[in-house]
Amino acid sequence: MRGGKSFLFLVVIALALGAYIFLVESKRDPAGDTSAVKKAKVFSTDSSKFEQIEVKAESGDTTTLRKKDGLWEITAPETMAADSTEIGNLVSSLESLEVQSVIDENPKTPKEFGLDPPRFTIAFTAAGAASPSKLEVGRKTPTGGDLYARVQGQPRVFLISGYLEDSFNKTPFKLREKTILKFERDAADSLTVERSELPTLAFSKKGSDWRFTKPVDAKADFNLVDGLVGKLHQAKMTAIETADGTKDLKKYGLDKPSATATIGAGSARATLALGSKKEDGSVYARDLSRPAVFTVEATLLDDLKKSADDLRRKELFEFRGFSAQHVEVTFGGQTYVFDKPKAPEPAAAAASPSPTPSASPAADAWKMTKPTAKDVDQAKINDFLNTISSLRADKFADKANTGGEELRFSVKFGDAGTTEQIQFRKSGGVVHAIRTGEGGAAIVPTADFDRAVTQLKELAGIK
Repeated sequence: MRGGKSFLFLVVIALALGAYIFLVESKRDPAGDTSAVKKAKVFSTDSSKFEQIEVKAESGDTTTLRKKDGLWEITAPETMAADSTEIGNLVSSLESLEVQSVIDENPKTPKEFGLDPPRFTIAFTAAGAASPSKLEVGRKTPTGGDLYARVQGQPRVFLISGYLEDSFNKTPFKLREKTILKFERDAADSLTVERSELPTLAFSKKGSDWRFTKPVDAKADFNLVDGLVGKLHQAKMTAIETADGTKDLKKYGLDKPSATATIGAGSARATLALGSKKEDGSVYARDLSRPAVFTVEATLLDDLKKSADDLRRKELFEFRGFSAQHVEVTFGGQTYVFDKPKAPEPAAAAASPSPTPSASPAADAWKMTKPTAKDVDQAKINDFLNTISSLRADKFADKANTGGEELRFSVKFGDAGTTEQIQFRKSGGVVHAIRTGEGGAAIVPTADFDRAVTQLKELAGIK
């Protein structure tokens, strides 16, 4: 008996679904499903004439936007800057909105489509229009691919593409500008990061280089520091916690911030304070020029808590074997000098007597000039230079070794004749690289240094 009732119940469900498909879905315009057929636009107004837009989200929140001097701004629920990307997407989606198919020209019960009342609406007022045009959007179709919609004042129900819900169903927060810090990215020339229980990091940009000023005077990794500046410039709020949290900073961990980042751009300064973590993992934050407390992704705090070693430049040299022109190496109390004379320019070569076959290989080739002048094995010196130029720091030491095996290396390279100098000291199996003008020392792999010493001995004939 129970099985018979279950069967009848399934039959009723199947009949109801069939009736829905016949009465509703079957009324789609067949031409609407053919990509070759041009679909009608919902609105014919050029978006450049839009002067005001009102978005009422499914949540009930309403946002009013007005165009001023060609730019959109939010005027309600309060005046604030608008997110130009979000607004641009909204406006272009309205202008290009197409009727996928018509469901019913005059439905008796619009409520079945979720249109009485609609789930969310978007209205716009164009220049010269007597009244706004409003799109009303209902529920999704059973397949979820489309949305039921109509234009206010017109009974016809039609379908629009389901993906447009993300463009139209927007809250005030989604439409507002969410950038957390305002500064001119290309003008940024300093960064100071203060962290609780960690040393302060300070950087200064000189030309195309970022350099530490705290806790050590040393070169920074340009890509990492510049990337951090870029993250601060692009970082967005994930939510607004309160419009004014200045009287309750302790609640958000902002009375004693976990980290504070200050960007300098000329005389301008922008400071972001990061507080405690919220239950969802995001971090409370505040731009110190504004009272609002908002949240940001926790990864930003992780980036600001990186150590000085993480952000220091690991490569010891900028030169590469092919760009070197003049090399001086002091080892075991003796200085060895190597030069690579440039080959004559083509025009000068043509004016000179034809070189003998034996003289040709000497052009643009390395030679030892001190302590004695002699030819050197080109493969060996190239291997030596490649080993030296590839040395990288594993980590860093606050104080450099004061004794042990010593090797001084100086190289001139490039068209500008740039010179780099580094002193290596090996003591107790640890190799320190001491760069001129920097505090502390870089610790380089001992095996790599030993290989360079072996190559030098073979190259210079050191016993």
